[in-house]
Amino acid sequence: MRIRGEALELAFRVVLSCPCPVTHAQEVAVFRHLRDLAPDEVMDYAPVLAGFDSTDTPFHGLAAFVSWTAEDDDPLIERHHVLRCNASSYHWEVAAATLSGKSRIVSSVSSYLLSHTIVPVSVAAGEGGSPAARYRYEGGEAAFDNIFLPAEYDPASAARWAFHLGTVLSPLSDAEAALVSRLNEANDQLVLHRARVARVDYADFELQGDYAGFCRRRHAPFWGGGDTF
Repeated sequence: MRIRGEALELAFRVVLSCPCPVTHAQEVAVFRHLRDLAPDEVMDYAPVLAGFDSTDTPFHGLAAFVSWTAEDDDPLIERHHVLRCNASSYHWEVAAATLSGKSRIVSSVSSYLLSHTIVPVSVAAGEGGSPAARYRYEGGEAAFDNIFLPAEYDPASAARWAFHLGTVLSPLSDAEAALVSRLNEANDQLVLHRARVARVDYADFELQGDYAGFCRRRHAPFWGGGDTF
């Protein structure tokens, strides 16, 4: 199995937005691969996975997802695979399976599961100047306030962005935005729950406090002028 640089970056940004079972040292190891890889360059995926003691990570989940859908024995992970994995019912079911142990951190199942799914959003300044995102779909919309917008992104540079757990992950091409929308619409549970989510404030997310701040801290060592590797 191989992975393209732009796909590895998107997968890495998904992990940084999530309280996944991944240590900082393991994140650094993945980033070292990413730093040396051009967006269109391809590398073997095994060295990325080799940096983990457990197979219970989003990077392994991506490998399993791509293996299940592959048409040959040496699949190449592209950006669309990362989007399909995290915007579809596949990832929704993974997140839903963890709910039984999260009564201390989850107050709304609907906003929690919607937040855990990549959706296409527009990004602009919200009230008070903090960045905000809007997820618009036929028949409604959800407002995401006090989100984390990485400094390397200009919200005016794209009409739609991939959004996950309070974080703007990446600009989406028109084709990618359409793909993510189709995947969202195909998930009947997402369609049911999103109608009950009018607004999510990531400065006070669920019972977890300032989630945007958490994502900002996770991001800072890699793109925020923090540590160098």
